[in-house]
Amino acid sequence: MKMKILILISLALLTLSCIETKNDSDRQLKKNTTSNPDTIIGSRPITNEIAGSAYRTRAKGYFIIVKKDTSDFMPIFTESKENKKIGIDIRYEKKSLTYNQRFDELKRILPQASTDFCFDSLKTIFIGRLILSGDLAIEVTNQYRQAFGENEKIDDYQKVSLFLLESKLTTDLNKLLNTYNISVDKVYPEKIFFTAKKYLYRASKIETDSTSVPEKILDCLIWVGLKRN
Repeated sequence: MKMKILILISLALLTLSCIETKNDSDRQLKKNTTSNPDTIIGSRPITNEIAGSAYRTRAKGYFIIVKKDTSDFMPIFTESKENKKIGIDIRYEKKSLTYNQRFDELKRILPQASTDFCFDSLKTIFIGRLILSGDLAIEVTNQYRQAFGENEKIDDYQKVSLFLLESKLTTDLNKLLNTYNISVDKVYPEKIFFTAKKYLYRASKIETDSTSVPEKILDCLIWVGLKRN
């Protein structure tokens, strides 16, 4: 009888110990979750928000969610009907984030997008207007001044295209895409001109010190052609 009682007591103590250990584990898990909130990659199908729906098989926009906060930066990935080529429309439309913040979000979005779209067929990126990229436009303008001086007359698009291929624009994209064995092949600028810096501040959120911002900013529409390494 005494032996049975001892066994029952031992089992009870063991059970209590296991429960306490589980509670400690649960408390630790809750603490870790609180101190390191999860970042979720959200996505949604796109229909007519960008042109060319008749020529696309599908399009999907991706965005970052931290807790209840959803970023308004939403690059869109597309797949063409004819040749299944994949493209990215970066869409710098709002000035709530700096260039570096958007670059970081795009870096986190790419792994998820690569599971939905075949990056072996990733061929193009549409940047839109350079001025909407904010600090990138400033850096590219400063690089242009170093290469070509103060002349603002644009009469050779090929020269600008080759310049952009060596600029921070291409350096950053190559850094971003290197993981996927992809790099920039060509840069196609359109409607190139210089605009007053006041329009830069209206269009984008800037980190660059104002003393380093040129009075005139290089602006153009930019398409980027990609290649496999």
